[in-house]
Amino acid sequence: MRIVIIGGGKVGGFLARQLREAGHTITVIERDESNAEELAAEADVLCLLGDGTDVALLRRADTQRADYLLALTGRDEDNLVACQLARAAFGTPRVLARLNDPRNRRTFDALKVPVVGFTDVVANVISKELDVGELARVALLDRGDVSLLEVVIPDESPPREVASLTLPPSSILVAVRREGTVLVPGPETMIQPGDRILAVTRTETEERVRDALLEVSAASNGKENGNTALLEGEGIEILTALAGGAHVPGDEDG
Repeated sequence: MRIVIIGGGKVGGFLARQLREAGHTITVIERDESNAEELAAEADVLCLLGDGTDVALLRRADTQRADYLLALTGRDEDNLVACQLARAAFGTPRVLARLNDPRNRRTFDALKVPVVGFTDVVANVISKELDVGELARVALLDRGDVSLLEVVIPDESPPREVASLTLPPSSILVAVRREGTVLVPGPETMIQPGDRILAVTRTETEERVRDALLEVSAASNGKENGNTALLEGEGIEILTALAGGAHVPGDEDG
């Protein structure tokens, strides 16, 4: 597929790398020169320096031939305009915008621009609208400061009570997925082998959460077996289908 990405920061840049590795043709438009140079040097993608809402630059990016345009900057207004231009001026069949401020959702909805946002993620997961077991790292949340992790408990791990876990501050277990059901964990909930644990934490404490959940198996085996997934809400299945299970961290600027 041909994919144009607006924003080559941590979200757009990492996704561009993973999509390219999956065999897609990627063009990135990034306004920050250092980000553009770094991405061009590290990945086999075409990077254009400039504003993703510039019609001439979108034309240079071959947007008229793109299967997807992903607007992933940290500026909702830019993401909205880029998606509108792609559809109206270039006939791009599919667009997706990163939603940074939930207050702007109505505007995107009114213009029928699909978004990736964090505000609905917990409800989506618990209601099973997202099959998180099939997702890998997709994005960081809340401008890159918060992560929603999925950690798979190895089969050899003994059952453990949630209250016994040494979780870092500002961390919470959101849900436990077990044999097709979703549980909301409490202090007395037992973590079982094969469980998929969803936890919200700060980005700087991701590894501490994973270590806490995998502590027993790491101590007994000397290795780490959990899979970690970072999720964002609506539209994430589109990104995941594109990336084929790509790992994508988030960013603050795009």
